Amino acid sequence: MLTLTLACAAYDRTRPLIDGRVAIEGVELRATTLHPEAAFARAKAAEFDLTELSLSGYLRSLDAGKPTYVALPVFPSRAFRHSGIYVHAGRGIRSPAELRGRTIGTPDYKTTANVWIRAFLAHDHGVQPHEMQWMEAAMEAGEPGPATATAVPGVSILALPDQDLSGMLARGEIDAVVGAKVPSCFGPGQDGVARLFPDHQRVEQDYYRRTGFFPIMHVLGLRRDLHERHPWLAQAICQGFEAARRMALQDLRDVCQLAATLPWVAAEYQRTVDLMGEDYWPYGLDANREVLQAFARYHFQQGLSARLHSPGDWLAPANFSSNRVTTRSA
Repeated sequence: MLTLTLACAAYDRTRPLIDGRVAIEGVELRATTLHPEAAFARAKAAEFDLTELSLSGYLRSLDAGKPTYVALPVFPSRAFRHSGIYVHAGRGIRSPAELRGRTIGTPDYKTTANVWIRAFLAHDHGVQPHEMQWMEAAMEAGEPGPATATAVPGVSILALPDQDLSGMLARGEIDAVVGAKVPSCFGPGQDGVARLFPDHQRVEQDYYRRTGFFPIMHVLGLRRDLHERHPWLAQAICQGFEAARRMALQDLRDVCQLAATLPWVAAEYQRTVDLMGEDYWPYGLDANREVLQAFARYHFQQGLSARLHSPGDWLAPANFSSNRVTTRSA
């Protein structure tokens, strides 16, 4: 029996592994729950055997050779990101086209969420990254800011290590903020900042209908030396995470005891299934090939990859599919 350490967030789809309701065959798992950003930072020193990884960060690591971790086709975090564009209400920005020529703040230009946001701005609305001035800074006062700006050919990006984007947006010093986090200047009683897409759920649902993409944010990484020493391990890990995912979905369907602190969670689950199908959060390469290929293409087009990476070349095991797995709990 191998003892493996795991770092990931305590999502409903990972919690059964964290609390022991689901086991990985041949593995004793010692889990540490971390915010994803903390897991990403600690992955740089390969502190954990298994870890949650940024999809954008992983693709960037491929350009430097063989990364420390092998990416498994397990996707602990997915999210639509049309909600992640916040604009100063006094700037008259009511459509994506009106972002051209504007100053846009973001904590980190390279993040996965930002790649997806720039992709739909470019492909759905014709607004290209080079048509905006980008500022990188901490989202909130007191948070660490960037030491240097991300370098992307043809795109103007400045680093403001001593500024905070939320304050700058509230004061009208920048026109918009883009990213996964909600700036504190946005919310009830604060009329100076608005979402570019106020009805973002409707826009995101339309995006799904048109593209079939449920954007992937994070992958699961297994230390490469372990993968090479134990060829069976990647498949066993994927099966364990698949069992945990299925348990989470079953919990959402349970109307006797609500899995989330939401009164209509079962109804929302059913609305999601009606739109996206029963297996709306699949693991494995086959069910995710198109969305992964699209992301890799966007990443390359946006100057964040030196070459176009095919997901079949960096995911292991490439033949794992959640549709072909019969799982059993511990």
